[in-house]
Amino acid sequence: MPESMIFSDFKQVLERLASGRDFEREEARQAMEFIIRGEVNEAQTSAFLFGMRQKGEQADELTGFAEAMRAAMIPVQTDVSGAVDLCGTGGDHSGSFNISTAAMFVVAGAGVPVLKHGNRSISSNSGSYDVLEALGVAPALEAPKVKTCFEQTGLAFMFAPLFHPAMKYVMPSRRALGMRTFFNIMGPLLNPAGVKRQLVGTFDEGTAHLCFNILHRLEAERIVTVHSQDGMDEFSTAADSHVHYLPADQIPTYIIFGPEQLGLKRATHAELKGGDKEVNAEIIRAILSGKATEAQTDIVLYNAAMGIFTGGLTDDFKEALELARESVVSGKAAEKLKHFAEATQELAHE
Repeated sequence: MPESMIFSDFKQVLERLASGRDFEREEARQAMEFIIRGEVNEAQTSAFLFGMRQKGEQADELTGFAEAMRAAMIPVQTDVSGAVDLCGTGGDHSGSFNISTAAMFVVAGAGVPVLKHGNRSISSNSGSYDVLEALGVAPALEAPKVKTCFEQTGLAFMFAPLFHPAMKYVMPSRRALGMRTFFNIMGPLLNPAGVKRQLVGTFDEGTAHLCFNILHRLEAERIVTVHSQDGMDEFSTAADSHVHYLPADQIPTYIIFGPEQLGLKRATHAELKGGDKEVNAEIIRAILSGKATEAQTDIVLYNAAMGIFTGGLTDDFKEALELARESVVSGKAAEKLKHFAEATQELAHE
């Protein structure tokens, strides 16, 4: 393997990209460092994003990009032992309610700490930030208060713009291009607390495989990445799902998994539809209080079960589903939401 070249300026990065050759991991890291230090103008950044998409991004390249961005983010310094992030890439255009956000309370109610990284809505009616706000949560806490909240409740939400200030150098180019770039999949790779256990939903199967490989290179302990055949970036109860996972034995595994394998009924997409943040908040409250439809409840239990599995509470999918169901039936999931909302509001007004 040739020795990694050292770029003296970003023009050399663009010349390398124009040659069509892939970047090595350290080269990719250095290229991203130029951008997030603010040393690259908008035209050059746009050329880089477009050129990478045209060439096709490789796992080593995206790993290098993620390493540079992790080094530049504002960290949440807390004990992440056994904690999990439930996060999606977005962009599936399914119109469903906020399933992974609902699942975070079920997972926490089952005893698995949750450090969720998320954002406002970009391509949907309601992002995780939006629906949490409608649920009475103060979702825009800075790092020290996120740490305190997590230690008090076993739950945290990290609002991406507060932890990735270097993104200001990228956003003008992303807006100008108006197309999907590799930054669309970076969010799940950049958890500010540095969690080692992640459930990641993606907008296509190739990205599920890619995210798995990157997280594996970044030394995650347990990984589940999923894309459902109906296009959802969740475990869907309306279709089978492509699943890549790294269990306790550390042997990478790929399966196609359907809801019937956990004894869950197939749903229709109409049964999983959401709306704006207020509508979605009401659906989540109904699920946690046992008053939602079977289809709404089942898809949250399904995704919560996979979150519980990812957190390492059990290595058995069916047992994980029972733990998720008990979290709801016992009222523990609803209590987690109540406690979390109260704690975040108190911290926000300190």
